[in-house]
Amino acid sequence: MSRSRAIRRSIAVAAVAGAAAVSARALVRPRQGAERRLMDWDAVRRTAVARSGERARLDSQEAARLALACDAVAREMAPMMAEVCSTAPAAFPSFSILDRHGVIDVNVAIARRLMEPVEQLRASIPESAMTAMGRQVASRYVGELFGVLSQRVLGQYDPVLMLPGPAAAERPGTALYLVEPNVAAFQRAQRVPPEPLRRWLVLHEVTHAWQFESHAWLAPHIGALMNEMLVTGVVEQLGGGRRMATLEALRQLPATLGDQLRGIGRLRAIMSVLEGYGNFVMHRVGSEHIEGFDRLESAFHQRQSERSLLERLVLALTGMAVKLRQYELGERFAVAVTEAGGYPLLNRVWEGPEMMPSLAEMRVPQRWIERARGL
Repeated sequence: MSRSRAIRRSIAVAAVAGAAAVSARALVRPRQGAERRLMDWDAVRRTAVARSGERARLDSQEAARLALACDAVAREMAPMMAEVCSTAPAAFPSFSILDRHGVIDVNVAIARRLMEPVEQLRASIPESAMTAMGRQVASRYVGELFGVLSQRVLGQYDPVLMLPGPAAAERPGTALYLVEPNVAAFQRAQRVPPEPLRRWLVLHEVTHAWQFESHAWLAPHIGALMNEMLVTGVVEQLGGGRRMATLEALRQLPATLGDQLRGIGRLRAIMSVLEGYGNFVMHRVGSEHIEGFDRLESAFHQRQSERSLLERLVLALTGMAVKLRQYELGERFAVAVTEAGGYPLLNRVWEGPEMMPSLAEMRVPQRWIERARGL
């Protein structure tokens, strides 16, 4: 290669490198006066609504009629829950009937509540082209997930979990929902009668309401675990009141990750109890008091086996696949404990945080049985 060609190539490489450096600096350069947010929630909602596949909105009068019918079913079935739960729900929220747009709004509100501590962290980071790009990608991603999930959710109980912070003082009321377009679609696809189907769904959601409404310690305990993982751990270390030096943060990273994993394990165990116990009550109470129970159970299993590739991917990405396994793990635990000591022993899990099983005890229920009998 001639000397002149080598010089020209060196100049070209230097120019490219310089342009890349300028571009990189432009991406991270702070933007004065720009809004500092982690998520664009309006964009999340727009994307979710577009993905929901819903064109016609639910008639408000029909929604009100169905809500009253669900409330009547809940009042009828609540005393039957005492056969397993030892006590009937003293009180629970009224049902609301939603369409897919409505359930998107509900879950956007839930996500905003839980994300507030992270949003506070984000406010301490200067806005730049890179953070704006990240917000756009994250908002599109979450919106797509919410849109797909809005087509699957049949019923939902919102216990209003809130992490410590300013918004905790403005805690809204708990709520029960059925998503009517999805319930109707399930009923048509599986050819099951509508009234027993709604009784099935009402019983399951009211059981979740009983878990939280009758045990005042449960929601604050879950909130504290989430706060320990999200705020006290990573958020405070990387962006809280005192910024750590990079080297110090790296030295503490293994301990931080260990704390996070332990916290996740405790939360997974609690969620397994909640979901598995809900299924357990449905089987024990529903099989006695819901007409065509076996047909409904078969229809739900059929629905799970018919998921599309996209739905399976969404379940994996959102952790919903783990949640479905929690149903199975929790129900196996409930059956094993009941066989060993009846409903009174099983219901000791609701006495307080110390009685919640660990994941190890969920997998080997005899460990929890021995611990409970020793207390």
